[in-house]
Amino acid sequence: MRARSFALVIALPAAALAQVEPDGNDLRPSASSGVLPARGRFERVGRPRGALRRTCDLTPFGGALYLAQANTPLGSDGARVLRYAPGRAPFSMAFDWNRPGEPTRGGGGGQGFLRVRALEGRLAVPDADPPYGGLNAVDPGTEGYVFLSDRQGRFEPPRMPGHRLPRVADLARDRAGVAVLPRAYHVIDVIRWRGRWIASTGSVPPGERAWRGSAPGALHVGDVRAARWTFARAYPERAHGDAWRLTYLTRFRGRLYAGLQDYEGREPHDLVVFDAAPDAAPDAWTQRALRVTPQGGAHTLRWFVDQGRLWWITLERDGRGHVRYTDDGDAWRELALGIGVGAPTDLLRWRGALVLLTEQGLFRVEGEHVRRVAPPPTMSVLARGRRREVSHFVRDDLFCASPLAVFRDELYAASQRDGSLWRLVAE
Repeated sequence: MRARSFALVIALPAAALAQVEPDGNDLRPSASSGVLPARGRFERVGRPRGALRRTCDLTPFGGALYLAQANTPLGSDGARVLRYAPGRAPFSMAFDWNRPGEPTRGGGGGQGFLRVRALEGRLAVPDADPPYGGLNAVDPGTEGYVFLSDRQGRFEPPRMPGHRLPRVADLARDRAGVAVLPRAYHVIDVIRWRGRWIASTGSVPPGERAWRGSAPGALHVGDVRAARWTFARAYPERAHGDAWRLTYLTRFRGRLYAGLQDYEGREPHDLVVFDAAPDAAPDAWTQRALRVTPQGGAHTLRWFVDQGRLWWITLERDGRGHVRYTDDGDAWRELALGIGVGAPTDLLRWRGALVLLTEQGLFRVEGEHVRRVAPPPTMSVLARGRRREVSHFVRDDLFCASPLAVFRDELYAASQRDGSLWRLVAE
């Protein structure tokens, strides 16, 4: 029988915990004023021209709201970043990695932008599944990419002819472009930790050939210019004929938390936690895998840090979505969602309240329970000869779930049906 590593520890007061760097996930600011309405509804803002089916992330930056989009992440072509700024023509294309007109065999375009991160005064967008397994800019086996904007949020477009990679980024010169990650099959997320650029990937371990043998989940670390990143840490450290990915990242109490996916579905743990002294090199980082859920193998959908607490939204082996939280990073509790709440997709603080988005609408978190604020917007679909109404916030993908964002003091959410953008209004 496999050992189960549930953590049963007493949470320490926040002041008693050593602080190595500022707490929290500073990638998703949610400051706002006013009072959460007791009841509301979602109002359609619009569907951008060129929108893909799914919006996986929303990030405010420089007076605009950026939408990371995909069709079927890691499964079909479709990778775009759209920009929304209220006005006569509110939507525009920020970056298009669909590569229209290129041969589609093996994946002619990127297969999903899952996150658009605001980091170090610019935007960073990881390429979840690159065209053809990589365009051989550095590594003839496989390579992944992170697209970086300048400080105005502008991305370097693909080079023509052939929709080739943009020029290499150089952050020291504030030059937008691409960062290349040799030996990466997939790049899921990107973050700053311990003064470094870090990406979560599924990768080829050193000494192995691409497309055969083991493929552990990994962290890649960027150089000071963020132009080229190197394979730094692997999970598991000794992979044997299986494939893993480290997925979504967050910082909490000086540690780095990474979601975990095992392609074969045999992994008993749920996540990996990294820790290090502020100036430690990657080979000195410690790592430990945690099993928090009853069955293990949970898929991380979203992290959120709020007022000294880490929230974690998962899809688990029981087929259901769960919301858990921890105050110290070790002892976890589950939020009771109740009947009719639906699968959770995102969590954010807005107007003094913690709000949870699910398939069934927006809910306010009140202690250990939730109360519905607004129903979900729906659309009519034809299935098996019958027409029915379905939620725009359906959760039907392992990597992409409807996101929330606070922009200009308003709460926004986005669709998994047609890539449309929605805003909450009071009733």
